[in-house]
Amino acid sequence: MPRDLSKPFTLYWSSLDTYEGCPQSFLWKKGWGAIDVGGGPGRKKPVPVQKSEHHAVMGTAIQAVIERFYNDELWKILTPMELRDRLLEMGKEEFRLECARRFIDWRLCEPREEQEKLVLDGILGYMKTMKAHKLLGPYAKCEVDMVGYVNKYTPIGGRADLTIRRDTEPRKGVMILDGKNGKRYKDGKGGWMTYTDPDQLRWYALCFYLVYRQQPDHLGFIYYRYPYGAPCVNPDGVATGETEEGVVWVPFTQEDLKGLAQRAVDARKKMDKEKFEATPNPKTCRFCDYETVCPQRTDQKEQNRRGPKGGKMPTEMINSTGFTVLNFGGDPTSSGGE
Repeated sequence: MPRDLSKPFTLYWSSLDTYEGCPQSFLWKKGWGAIDVGGGPGRKKPVPVQKSEHHAVMGTAIQAVIERFYNDELWKILTPMELRDRLLEMGKEEFRLECARRFIDWRLCEPREEQEKLVLDGILGYMKTMKAHKLLGPYAKCEVDMVGYVNKYTPIGGRADLTIRRDTEPRKGVMILDGKNGKRYKDGKGGWMTYTDPDQLRWYALCFYLVYRQQPDHLGFIYYRYPYGAPCVNPDGVATGETEEGVVWVPFTQEDLKGLAQRAVDARKKMDKEKFEATPNPKTCRFCDYETVCPQRTDQKEQNRRGPKGGKMPTEMINSTGFTVLNFGGDPTSSGGE
């Protein structure tokens, strides 16, 4: 359905992140006003190729169970053993539902049995993290929708996975947490990286402030694959001798929130002026459903293939290892130095 133009468009983190990465991608994914990008006025652009959604199944299933755990307050009505059995039963149910509602190419991912095991392990692992960090309190709810106005033209919203208020230590105050089921990857420097952006949590903190006129006290990412107490391994799978904490706490300041508010205002002004230019780059294009039909991305790839001046890379500029040699004088085969 096209967006109802009688209602204000509320900017959520995913939309801001997409727009800042590539305004054209935002337009094609969301649609805008009366612009027709192939699906009709105001509608999204039809996706050229249906992609497998196997990457989203496990995290969504785990989060669905955790949401029911908190919002139904199951810890209050079930014994520990009953709770464990009920959570595993719900995990299997949610996994089946996710597999049924999504397109999955099983040639591209782990077998169904392995994925289901990862879901169940993630649920039980979260319970360990929850106990260790005491992620319960007088108020503990999932998927709380927070919508506020940066200014009268810029409504923004956030829907955090988990919002908790604790009246005692540790982590006294309001916590906003977001669950992730992603893996760690090498960062090229001997460490690891995850596909998480701390500004996502800071965005939730901004939304919380606009709604309640106070800042939350703590922000954190919960990593389902790395629960509290599990052995910590490096990107090569070698044990480091440390144990996982289960939560990575994200620092933030009032200036961070002001900066995000300004980014929201700037993006919304450009959207209202229908500025949806393409800004292709490998980091964002690799996750875009429209990469194969984007002429700007196609041109960029062609230019990269041909080299900086439109011609193929001269063979004399490539050494035996395949790396480009930038020679500013002297022996082009030397490795540098005086």
